Formats: sequence, structure tokens, C-alpha cells
Amino acid sequence: MTTLTQYVTVNKVKKTASLLGDVVLKTPLQKNQFLSEKHNANIIFKREDLQEVRSYKIRGAYNKIASLTNDELKQGVVCASAGNHAQGLAYSCQIKKIKGIIFMPTPTPNQKIEQVKMFGGDYVEVVLTGDTFDDASERAMAYCTEHQMSFVHPFNDIKVIEGQATIALEILEQTKTPIDYLFLPVGGGGLAAGVSSIFKTLSPHTKVIGVEP
Repeated sequence: MTTLTQYVTVNKVKKTASLLGDVVLKTPLQKNQFLSEKHNANIIFKREDLQEVRSYKIRGAYNKIASLTNDELKQGVVCASAGNHAQGLAYSCQIKKIKGIIFMPTPTPNQKIEQVKMFGGDYVEVVLTGDTFDDASERAMAYCTEHQMSFVHPFNDIKVIEGQATIALEILEQTKTPIDYLFLPVGGGGLAAGVSSIFKTLSPHTKVIGVEP
């Protein structure tokens, strides 16, 4: 778990970016003409929806798994998720050829469940349990302890945060124009923690604005 003594640094994130090079797509920055004209600004999107698993979650999940020892990898990994993190972990398990147990809330739409199974193939088992994410997370943690497997948290882990932070490096590499505002999604906080840390160091003039759906 992340502690106050662990920090996101540019050097660590650069090493992480090198590690992810063969797994993660360096997604493009794409100008949105409609919004740019509407607001008289240069508005660009970071197209993480173009990742193989359709979100940035592969970055953190794979980086965490890659940090485990060989003995830990042999034991397998566990996560709790209602969607994107589960897909990122499943795909990572297939790449690393390790066992993954994914706990998902019972009401999870079947389409998401099938996507997880598709990305994980024979390496992943989906367990539906409880009515909420918290229910699934509690069961996943208990299973993890019982079977001595590694838990891959969706956001509260320094390796996951460093994986998500690679997005910031790409953004700053892909544009020569100073970025005035960065609108950053805030859910659990892993993406926000990683990306904002890099911007604070490399682009301190940028005002970071957190947004929620």
C-alpha cells in the first residue's frame, strides 16, 4: 500500500515508461475542433481510450505485476474491480502468463464480465460476489490472504500510481505549447496522484483541475 514515505518522482516514472514500452500504446494527443472553437481555446484530448483495454488502467496494473518477485508471480494475483481495472489486470495476466482472480460485484453488466474474460483468457477467473465494489473488495482481500496471493489495488499502491503517471510524461513530450490547464479525472485518486505529481515538477505553471463524472 502507498505510505507517506513513498513519492512519485520523475526518474522512477521514466523507468516505468521504459518498462511499459512494449505493452502500452503511447496514445496520441488529439485536438477537439468543436470544443476549441466553442471556447476559443486549443483543447486537446489524451486518447487513452485507444489502449488495447480501452483505458489507462493497463499502465498501473501491469507496472504493479511487473514489480512482483518470481515467487509472488507463481502464486498469482487478485483484484477487485467493476470494470476497467479488471480488464487491465486480466490483460496483464495474459501477457505475463500468470494466474489472476478477479472479484466483481454481482450487478456488474455482463458485457464487462465478458470483456475481462476475453482479455484474460485461460489465465483469469472471475468471481461475482456482493452487491457493491466494497463487498467485492473485502472478499478479494480475504481470498488474497487465505491463498497468499498478491493484491493489485486499483489506485492505492505506489507502483500503480507510477504506472498511471506515465501519461503525464507522454503529454509533456507530445506538445511544445505550454499547457495552461489540465482537466484530470478523479476517482480513486491513482491517476490524479501520479499525473499531478509529474506536472508539479515538470510543468508547475499548469493549473490542474480535478473533475468527476
